[in-house]
Amino acid sequence: MVRLFGRRRAAEPYRHVRDRPTTPGAWLITLRSVPRHFKALREAIESTGDARVWFGEELTYIRGKGVCTFRVEVTGFTWLEALYRRWAELERADAFPFDIDLYLHNTQWAASFRDSTPEQIEEIIRSNAPTYQPAVDGA
Repeated sequence: MVRLFGRRRAAEPYRHVRDRPTTPGAWLITLRSVPRHFKALREAIESTGDARVWFGEELTYIRGKGVCTFRVEVTGFTWLEALYRRWAELERADAFPFDIDLYLHNTQWAASFRDSTPEQIEEIIRSNAPTYQPAVDGA
């Protein structure tokens, strides 16, 4: 039997390049916002080198609401000012308000960027966010 459009083998599953944090001692946080600005927000988060998005999803449905999700490892806090600036620029350009929410442990809501200053967000991360500790080889 001749297959016109089929493959002989199944395609390999998609593998994430980075699916876990890599920097020991980095604070681990989750940010959620509107999917429309995924790329711009990701660039702002990673712009200073103090934070790295180790997992990002452009569209996730959480309780029926479409959001973008960033799982971030944080080693410093200069990225907060860059993200606040970019967020303000995007809001001015779009004419509709949106927020960025900070979560700890991926599901525990911690703060809203609209209701907090960068200094308050930094303090929340420093005092409450878990840190990445790589698994110790028991061999």
